[in-house]
Amino acid sequence: MLPSCVATRCSLVGGMGAARRLALGATRGMKIVSATPVNDGKQVDIEFVDKTAYRFHTAWIKDSIPVHVGSDFYRKSAKTLFEMDKYTANKVEPAEDGSKLVVHFKNGVADNAVTDEYVATWLHAFAPYVGRPLHEACPVKIKDDGLKGTGSLFDDLHRQRTPWGSELVMPTYDANELVANEDLQIDFLEKMVNPGAALIKNLDVPESLENNVVGLPMENLVSKIIGRLNQHPVRATRYGIIHTRPKAAQAGADYDHANPLSMHTDHSVYNGTPGYLQFMYQAQGSVVSKVCDGLALSNYMKENYPEDYKLLTSVHLTHSSRNCIYSKKGSYRADDQNDEGATFELVHTHPVIQLDAEGLLEKVVQSETKRGVCALPYDKYDRYMEAYKRWTDLVEDKRFIAWFDWPERSVICANNWRIMHGRATVPPNTERTMIFGYVQKTIVENRYRLLKQTQAQKKNPVMNEKWLTRLPNQVLADLVTR
Repeated sequence: MLPSCVATRCSLVGGMGAARRLALGATRGMKIVSATPVNDGKQVDIEFVDKTAYRFHTAWIKDSIPVHVGSDFYRKSAKTLFEMDKYTANKVEPAEDGSKLVVHFKNGVADNAVTDEYVATWLHAFAPYVGRPLHEACPVKIKDDGLKGTGSLFDDLHRQRTPWGSELVMPTYDANELVANEDLQIDFLEKMVNPGAALIKNLDVPESLENNVVGLPMENLVSKIIGRLNQHPVRATRYGIIHTRPKAAQAGADYDHANPLSMHTDHSVYNGTPGYLQFMYQAQGSVVSKVCDGLALSNYMKENYPEDYKLLTSVHLTHSSRNCIYSKKGSYRADDQNDEGATFELVHTHPVIQLDAEGLLEKVVQSETKRGVCALPYDKYDRYMEAYKRWTDLVEDKRFIAWFDWPERSVICANNWRIMHGRATVPPNTERTMIFGYVQKTIVENRYRLLKQTQAQKKNPVMNEKWLTRLPNQVLADLVTR
């Protein structure tokens, strides 16, 4: 009889939530009890301590060994692809109390034997994906057509997000501690999924307020904890700059602090919304600002206005812009009107509330100031605009808005696919310089992937980078969340 946690896990194709992690977290289920070559060594049957048992292709076992990979983590030669099916398992045996599996291979009829050693936990993680279960209690995580999609180590965190309103207590970090501590970086990136916002204090003082250096404290911080900021298609620097000086208004409404700006997400006009994480650095001046949670608002609409929710998740509207903020040299034209402008055009058509394949909130894309001329169906126009007005009014509802102090030399970081922000409240006569920049989702996800691999290796040195690299995210998640 299987333990209840394992039985629960067996009933879930793909595994989800606490039951999956509990089953995977039982260390006793990662060792190998027995292993036997079958079908003339073309397959290997492996039984684990948790009573699961699978049949593996010998060719898969041989093909997956890290010995085929060089120090650059690339395969050494394409020739090995054509040699895998020539190997059979002559003898297999657990080693080191079942923590490893030793496989003695034969290559055809030639006297060309080779022995490889595998980590049991690694085989255990792959078994539900590549093995044939030998009894009904064994979990199977993919169907006949195989693994679908890249996945992410954030997937479970994404499913477990919790909505918040005005009661949010902003997670806060010290910049120097964050740079020095990879476990803290993991915690920070997890906070970027839930609750989706955090404050980082005590950044370096900028060398000056000149455009080419004022944002370097933020850029250097992000580079050390995640990676490079996105490069804007026209701007010379990786970061943007907003000053409170009067001529900033000439650049556009976004740069005019006297202009009311409703709660919004950034990059609404960019197809795909490449700005996943948004960093805003208070280089000069201290202010008070506000954020709200797209997840809480989406849930509220779904529960209280289901017809509106359906329209906002299915009907596409358009955000679009054209601007000439920057010169062809990449500098701000507000600084020198004699520079020739680099005009560029952007358009993005999408639902305001975008759902993922599981029906969960994936992304909120909201910016009334950048809403374009939308091709809304005639028969749905009136009803859709009613829903959109309700939504746009809701994002300003004080029940959902959390205010926070934003001191000089600090960065507010937000998940731009979830969190909306509004115009900061600037005290009278305050000179303010705010720097902003973005990081793409794939950069954030893969930085988290690397950090979790490093953390797992520290906990179990046997499970080193040779075994943890090159794995699908879905399998790796089972190994690094133990």
